[in-house]
Amino acid sequence: MDKITFRAETVVQAIVAALIFMAVFLASLDTVVRITTSEDDAYLLADADYQISLFFAELADGKHQNGSYTKYFSGGKLSAEISQYKHYVDLQIIVINAEIDRIKKRIVLRHIVEIKNE
Repeated sequence: MDKITFRAETVVQAIVAALIFMAVFLASLDTVVRITTSEDDAYLLADADYQISLFFAELADGKHQNGSYTKYFSGGKLSAEISQYKHYVDLQIIVINAEIDRIKKRIVLRHIVEIKNE
């Protein structure tokens, strides 16, 4: 039987090649995991839009006084500022800011409503 012999430089080359392939594999696996497990922004934005519409419906009745209002929801915070619109006594402008925590985005809604005096 022939004896199998390896030279030292062949073993070193094999180890270096294995380490390089391992590093490339780990880098590509990390990239794939980051791409596929990211948060779904569409769901968070849709939820925030729904919460804004509910908050606006609550404030747009024309009976709320000028001032600041705040509401928290599962994805972040809604803050509203109600003020008189320009020099019109019977109009209010409602500005709602939605701050979405996990994706660091903001939605702003501005709407003019008529004040109802009863």
